Amino acid sequence: MDQPWKDGDDASPLFSPNRFLDRGLRLALPFLLLAIHLPVLSLALGTRGMLSIATLMVIYELPPAGKETVIPLGILSGFPWWAVAGSIALVDVEVGLFMVWNFDLAERIPVLGPWIRRFILAGREFMAKRPWLSRLYFFGIVVMVMVPFFGSGGVRGSIVGRLLGMSRREVMGAIALGAVIGSFGIAVATLYLQQAFLDSLFAGAAALLLLTAGGAALYLVAKRFIGGDAEGG
Repeated sequence: MDQPWKDGDDASPLFSPNRFLDRGLRLALPFLLLAIHLPVLSLALGTRGMLSIATLMVIYELPPAGKETVIPLGILSGFPWWAVAGSIALVDVEVGLFMVWNFDLAERIPVLGPWIRRFILAGREFMAKRPWLSRLYFFGIVVMVMVPFFGSGGVRGSIVGRLLGMSRREVMGAIALGAVIGSFGIAVATLYLQQAFLDSLFAGAAALLLLTAGGAALYLVAKRFIGGDAEGG
């Protein structure tokens, strides 16, 4: 049975009793996934296409960009919707793996480390006032990763999963599910909106208004029940 991921167990072996080998695997495997991801993109789209999507992946990790801007930008630039959506979803998975396997090191990274500590403090206070959230933990992380306005799902999802005492496996399952639903949902919405504008300006404007209203409603609901004070600035 997969054990809860708690404070103080980051140094416990995951892959090998040898701590140097164990740490090496924890650090290497997320980057190995990226090392497979990029050549596959290159085979499918060519070197120029791979580099363009890799640039979008980097932009996605730099605030204030999110899924809601990066995915439409990639699709409207002419790249296949599945390649853009799949790549952004994989970013969340790759970052999530790095975080759940190397949380203790992530806390020492300049800029990221202090932000993580502020987020943890705010998150603990937030959830202490809302103990019922623990019953929605898996679904809550799925929504947090899925909703684009909360930034990198891999980082925030892993922190919230740790605060809720979820296992690493549960955290990664929630991150992966939220990343896939959110990324491919935005890609499909972008294609729908693009086609609506090609059909007529009126149809496009109506579709844009509908999608904007739906996105705003989803954001407000997610922020009310999941984000709130724990967004951590």
